[in-house]
Amino acid sequence: MARQLENATASTRIGLLVPSSNAVMEVEFYRSLPIDITVHTSHIYRASAAVDAQAMVETGRNAAQTALSLGQAQLALIVYGHTASSYINGPAGDADIARMVGEAIGVAAMTTASAVVRCLRSVGATRVWLAAPYPEGPTRSAADFLTAHGFEVLSIEWLGIAHGPDLKHVPLQATYELGLRAAAKGVADVLFMSGTGVHTIGVVGELEQSLGKPVITANLAALWGALDRLGRADRFRFGASRLLEWQQAHGAAP
Repeated sequence: MARQLENATASTRIGLLVPSSNAVMEVEFYRSLPIDITVHTSHIYRASAAVDAQAMVETGRNAAQTALSLGQAQLALIVYGHTASSYINGPAGDADIARMVGEAIGVAAMTTASAVVRCLRSVGATRVWLAAPYPEGPTRSAADFLTAHGFEVLSIEWLGIAHGPDLKHVPLQATYELGLRAAAKGVADVLFMSGTGVHTIGVVGELEQSLGKPVITANLAALWGALDRLGRADRFRFGASRLLEWQQAHGAAP
């Protein structure tokens, strides 16, 4: 019994920062993480619920202050769980967010956007279909971000949701159909679905089966990226994702 109690309290802790409207990313993390890794979430306040440039800037600006609420949780890693605000100022702005968050509490920090880039490269992708729940403007910022990292974006599709709290209500069928629309244009290596505030864990496997290609979502990439940073990528699972198989085929599996 003593050994069981000791094991029950010995865990690796991941911190997660998400916008105040995001009720999805934490759920998809704790449904996917190994039992000995826990997630601890703090929500970033922003005055506007709009999915626009001003709200994105505010989210990034408030991240470091929000991270302080996790300062005594003894985290191994903290994840910035918002892609659109990373895109707005390009790769340099994304790196600044990670730096400011990490410095605020003295813990290694990573952004979801940087994890996306690493995850796409791990499956050998150079050409990308892009799908996002946002309006056109933030979606094009996502395309620009990927292009700045050397990817060729063959198609861009968006749902046009302009109110952040509505993202959590997007049906899986709508996400599935959005992915198919993006993949109908050109021949890409991978489908990337941006947005940490939409449910994707239940649709990744079906999309991969339909397309015969890897499907990387923001939450999937963040989860894999966190596990990879902790040396635990071999324990990755995210719904019916075949990510580890795609990585093995590319010679990048852990």
